[in-house]
Parts: sequence; C-alpha cells; structure tokens
Amino acid sequence: MRGSKNGKITVIMVMLFFVFLGIAAWIENVGVQNYNVETLWQITETELKTELLYDIFPCFGYAGEEMWKVETSADEEVFVGEIPLYEYSKEKMQLAYTMENTPFELNYSLVPEERLETKTEEEMGVLENPEFYKEMMTENHHAAIFAKKTDFFTCGSGFVSEITTFWITEFVKASEKTVEYEYGKLTDYEFVMENFYTVDACTAAGPDVIRPEEFLQYDTTIDKTAPGPHILIYHTHSQEAFADSVPGDKSTTIVGAGAKLSELLREEYGYEVYHHTGEYDLNTRDDAYAKSAPAIEEILEQYPQIQVIIDIHRDGVAESRHLVMDWEGKRVAQFMFFNGLSYLNTKGNIDYLPNPNLYGNLALSYQTTVVANEYYPGLARRTYLNGYRYNMHYREKTLLIELGAQTNTVDEIMNACEPLAHILDMVFSGKEKED
Repeated sequence: MRGSKNGKITVIMVMLFFVFLGIAAWIENVGVQNYNVETLWQITETELKTELLYDIFPCFGYAGEEMWKVETSADEEVFVGEIPLYEYSKEKMQLAYTMENTPFELNYSLVPEERLETKTEEEMGVLENPEFYKEMMTENHHAAIFAKKTDFFTCGSGFVSEITTFWITEFVKASEKTVEYEYGKLTDYEFVMENFYTVDACTAAGPDVIRPEEFLQYDTTIDKTAPGPHILIYHTHSQEAFADSVPGDKSTTIVGAGAKLSELLREEYGYEVYHHTGEYDLNTRDDAYAKSAPAIEEILEQYPQIQVIIDIHRDGVAESRHLVMDWEGKRVAQFMFFNGLSYLNTKGNIDYLPNPNLYGNLALSYQTTVVANEYYPGLARRTYLNGYRYNMHYREKTLLIELGAQTNTVDEIMNACEPLAHILDMVFSGKEKED
C-alpha cells in the first residue's frame, strides 16, 4: 500500500512541478516586482527531491526531516555517501544563489587568495606566452611573479613541465654554515684522512704529505684588482658527456659545464676567467695530459698573471650509481676534488713528474672541501688522491674537479655549477675565514 501511495504522490508532485514552472514563467514575463524566481525554483527542487527520496529510496525514509537540518547528522552523511549527486547539486545551487545575491565586491571571498593580486600586462603576457618569458624575463623576475601562483602550472597541459624546471627551483645560496667543525678535528690527521680523503691503492699519503694544520694556514685568496685573467678553466678530457648529452652539442658536455662555471665566476663574483676549450682526447684519452701541457704552457706564457688553474672533468662510476643530492628543491650533481701526489708505492717519488706546487694544490683542495662541507653538506665527495701529477704543477692554486659522472643529467651538472662557484668565491675571497 505504501508503494502505491508513494507512486501517486510522485505523479502529483511531477504535475505540480510543471505547474510551478508555468507560474514562474508567468511571473518572469509579467515582471512582478521584488519576486525572486530563483528562490521559487529552489523551493520546488528541494520539495521534489524530498518526495523522490521517500519514493525511490524508502530505506532512507526514516531519516525524515533530519536530512535537511543545517548541522550534518549521521543520517545525512549516510545519505550523501550513497547518493553523492544530491550533495553536488545542492552545493551548485547554493553557490549560484550566493553569487546571484552577493554584491560583486564581496565575491572575492569565493576566489583563491593568490588570484586576487592585480597582474600587469607584462605578467599576463608571460602567462599566455612562455616564449615571451624565455626571451624577455630574467629568472629572478619570473620567480618573483609566480612564487605564489603555482596553481597556474599544476593543471592542464602545454608548457608546464618545461617551464617549471626553469624558474621554480632558483638557486638559493647558503647564507651560513650548516656544519661547524671543531678546529682540533680539522687539524687531526686521522680524522681528516677518514673524513676528507680517499687514497688510491697505487699511492700513499702519510702525515708528511697530508698536513691539515698547515693546510688551514695556507693563503687561498686571489687578487681580483690585479690585471686579468685571474682564473684559467680548461678540460683535459673535453669529450666527457652525461646521461642526456646531445651528440655534437658541446654545451651539453663537460665543456658546457666549464662555460657555465666561467660565466658565474665572471658575472656573479667579478673574476676575469679564461675558458680554454681545446680538445686533447678526440681519438684517445691515454695521452691527453701530455697533449694539453703545451697549450697550458702557452696560455700561461701569454697570461702570466693567471693565479688559479681549474681542470674540470666528470667522473666515471658504475651505471647504478647516481651522484646527486637535493639543495633547496634542485637536484645537484656531487663533485670531487682530485690530487696527484707524484708518488707510487712501487717506485716511490716519480722524479720525471715532479710537482713543486704539491703543497699548495693539497692545501687549496682541502680548504675548499672544508668550506663545501660546512655550507653545502653532502655536495663534495672525499678528495681522491692518486699517484701521478695530472698537470697540477703549473700553479700552486690548481684544482682538478670531477663534476658529477656519466650517470648525471646535464641539468644536475649545470645546477652544481652554482654552489661550486659560490664555494670557490668564498675560498678565493677569504670570506670563509671571516665567518
């Protein structure tokens, strides 16, 4: 009996529904003043839903009017969970009513906070045209514009993923030390060998070679006021590439990393840098050091004022190994300093490869590693000590850097150039000793 009765009520309600629609149309056409047609529609829709609920879903009928209380009841939660379309239509109806009856200036409460800021024509151009951004905007400016508007780039398709890596991970310099070493530790041979060095099996490095206390006293500063170039950057192994290097594109190889580091030292820190891009390992790398030596000597003869030499390589590791860390949202390749001791366990000192500047080489790499560990913990690997000379004898202040490895991406390598340049500047300027 209840089902038959409900069926009749449903038919009546449908008929009344159309009657109400007719009345609403008449009111709208006649133009009765101050009568809210939307309100009439809402009342009709609500009543219709109520009756349909009892008719089609009698199991929920016991809830009665509890369903429509302002406070959410357990019954309502069950109902909405079973029939989510009802809740959706209810929310849409309420939102439409609010928008219709709320003064325009108050509608900002319905808009995400970050969308309220007034955008300039330039900013709108950036949003609509990423190529305009790449050509006309600096990275810092772009970050300032969109720092709080990441919602523009987290939905949809297009240039989102491409542009995200370009601006959202802007390099943040370390402003203070993260690690503070005790001076006694930094001057203790055993502690230093355990934490700062890896010694190749072909050579040895006793306390007569590794003298950390003396290394810390070494003057690593260079004079930027003197005529330049101040720094020479070159690549004994210019053909070294990375996981996603583009064949034939030098900018995606270790030479490109040298160019990036040169640019940073030049433009960010004010050093005059000579970046030599000679190739000495085209067919074989076995004699690359011998081939590069005459070119280095020629450059130093032409520019005797060069105070620092940096030979930049990339390491070779197992394919399963990835030398990378995270710094403020950026994936950064780890690097390692490398020193040749001109000493072999089987032969002793290599007389035909003397290095009168060995002490300065070791002191510079040691201090630079300490600074790296203090400001960017985990970025620098332990300095590798090997048996030969590696053309490090031309200047006391010479660094051989293994920047990442073949398993790193080009982006990771380029990202590493930024903290590396900052570290080098702190060492060359003496700023780390001021802190």
